[in-house]
Amino acid sequence: MPGKSDGGVYIVTMDSADITKTTGTFKLSAKKSGFFYHMGEWIDMNGDGRKDFLTARSNAKKGEGELVWFEHPAAGLTTATWTEHIVCKGPDVGIQVVSVPQYKDEVVVFAAEFFNEKVSFYRVSTKTGALVASREIDATEIQSAYSVTYVDINNDGVKELLVNNHEKSSTDNGIWAYHFPTDWMTGSFTRSTIASGFKNKFSLTVPNMAPGFPYAFWPQVSTEGHAPAHIVVAGDGDHTAHLLTPTNPANFTYERDTIKEEKGTVGALAWADLDKNGWNELYVPDYDSSLIEVFVFMGKVNEEFLQ
Repeated sequence: MPGKSDGGVYIVTMDSADITKTTGTFKLSAKKSGFFYHMGEWIDMNGDGRKDFLTARSNAKKGEGELVWFEHPAAGLTTATWTEHIVCKGPDVGIQVVSVPQYKDEVVVFAAEFFNEKVSFYRVSTKTGALVASREIDATEIQSAYSVTYVDINNDGVKELLVNNHEKSSTDNGIWAYHFPTDWMTGSFTRSTIASGFKNKFSLTVPNMAPGFPYAFWPQVSTEGHAPAHIVVAGDGDHTAHLLTPTNPANFTYERDTIKEEKGTVGALAWADLDKNGWNELYVPDYDSSLIEVFVFMGKVNEEFLQ
């Protein structure tokens, strides 16, 4: 945010009897001037049986992002200092942490490095919390990488990386599927274009950027992991929530429809089947209007969202 740069990592404790109330806030991270955090994962990084917090931080400068973890003290969540461990330079904004069979006693951190303009992955030991190896996936075409998700998009039994960038120009932005080689460390990654040309709304102050986060999404709850995914997109600076429907899953071809064009920033999406009818409802925020709208997927009859 303009004028804001100092961030932190916090634990907020909740009232066990009333989830609308909090009982305390505890900061895990020491102040590091100019650095801010976006996302992280709870995982035991040193084999002591306690979950640590692995995250990335940035000062909005190329080459200065850091992958870091905070060590869970034996004394408990909120009663002692959390020791900081810097793994390496690189990750700055979007990360996802996964375990894969070929790298035992490690986690793989996929990183959408916005300020470094690259997509990479980092292998980190879960015995020592140290870097094992790293690999650039794309440092030439992606530009300002924004999010990365390891998922089987087209239900062929092979996972891809669902990646987007976040750009001011509609001629540069898009969403892609990156395909893994047999050997992740030495083989060549390829990519398929899923969508592009997201048009930002005009702004007099801070320029808008798009797209925001894309999500693999199964409208019918029972089909998750058993059918090709739809993709829903928080358009962010284009003020729109989008639905991408697979038309040729083998070739990663999609038809794009507008769920709704809002009057403000659509920064993130969420969904749940709260009415228990077997179909997910989609929650779309309009940040500038201070509202959240709910859209119901009506199923195979007309395959559209209704508000």
